[in-house]
Amino acid sequence: MYYDTARRQFVMDRSLSGLTSFSPDFPAMTVAPAACEGTLRLRLFVDRSSVEAFGQDGEFVMTNRVFPSAPYDRVTFESRRGSFTVKTMKVYPIR
Repeated sequence: MYYDTARRQFVMDRSLSGLTSFSPDFPAMTVAPAACEGTLRLRLFVDRSSVEAFGQDGEFVMTNRVFPSAPYDRVTFESRRGSFTVKTMKVYPIR
């Protein structure tokens, strides 16, 4: 998932999410308009087969089913242009 600053969109791309070959329509990108003025606030919920994103205190919400070949076990951040700061991050196990 990523935030496209030029288009002001939050994007989830399932093309590399794990098992996708069962349907040519599954490896899709879903997009939500997300006008963020300087700070992007996200609440992410990741379990065995879904990823949910709640952005800007509920201004946009996106859910995607995924079928990873192994459990997701890390979070990475990167920027293709410019820089950013992760101000806070909390990780909670789902029980």
